[in-house]
Amino acid sequence: MLGMVGVANATLVTSIPDGKIISIPAVNYSGIEPQTFDSGNITWSSTNASNQGDPLFGWDWGYGFGSNGNWLTPIVMAGLNEATSTYAVTDTMTFSFSSPVKAVGGFINYYPDGGDQPVISVYDASNTLIESATLNFSTGGDNNTGQFYGFSESNPSIKYFTLTDAYIGITDLTTTANAPEPASMILIGTGIAGISAMRRKKKQQSEPSQETVSLPC
Repeated sequence: MLGMVGVANATLVTSIPDGKIISIPAVNYSGIEPQTFDSGNITWSSTNASNQGDPLFGWDWGYGFGSNGNWLTPIVMAGLNEATSTYAVTDTMTFSFSSPVKAVGGFINYYPDGGDQPVISVYDASNTLIESATLNFSTGGDNNTGQFYGFSESNPSIKYFTLTDAYIGITDLTTTANAPEPASMILIGTGIAGISAMRRKKKQQSEPSQETVSLPC
């Protein structure tokens, strides 16, 4: 069951077939300092205060989701490690992209036993909400289980991907490649035109000559 809200109507997706899985590095960091990865293209951060559960990044030492099971090695994940029902505040972890992407998502799980509702959202470069969804699912309690959720847009406008509340965790962060820049499209078009011209020239050279031949008298 999912609740949806948004202003630009990005599509909620359960897979990104043409996406690229971006590995979260196994650094086992616990704290609130932003962490940058993927060659500096993505930055992870969290709003947790120091007197709350420290968020986790690049964690592969195990993480519990109550009746939704546990994530154990070899999963490397980022976890909020906080819930409203525990600390009476609602915190969010954010993945921000150096360049906006067309789609983003990941393999997600959360702690359902406290009554908190995990929310995933995407925002544009001006921090305007594009789309948001409240998650509500059960894994049956098996280890290393969860569900893939994310959002897809027609254009690369997603600058921030956020995950809020309920000890939510994510692994296998997935994004799509950005659309080619206009200059790249011009080069592609020029290349196609050049190939077409070469083919026409080759065809003309291979055709029989149409010159007039004088017959002997």
